[in-house]
Amino acid sequence: MLTSPRVNLVESDSGFSVEVLGRTGIRYREGAKVLFVDSEVLVTGKGITVAAKSIEHWDPPDDAELIGPEKKAIILNNIKDAIGFWNEPVEIV
Repeated sequence: MLTSPRVNLVESDSGFSVEVLGRTGIRYREGAKVLFVDSEVLVTGKGITVAAKSIEHWDPPDDAELIGPEKKAIILNNIKDAIGFWNEPVEIV
């Protein structure tokens, strides 16, 4: 189940959260691991563009752990679900 405890933050009971950091950037959190994802917020109702290529490794202290294709697909799907919770479309580039 997804909830939005505050503006720009969606949390899932499956252990991840997505926080939109202004016009550019998303903070994706999964347990104790954090990842900054390049993105751009478009006009309200037009959604968010997410740069898949920016998902390569976790932020420090977990930056030695690379994110493989399967995990990247899961992260992108989680981001889509979270942004969709706000009824905003997501474009992956």
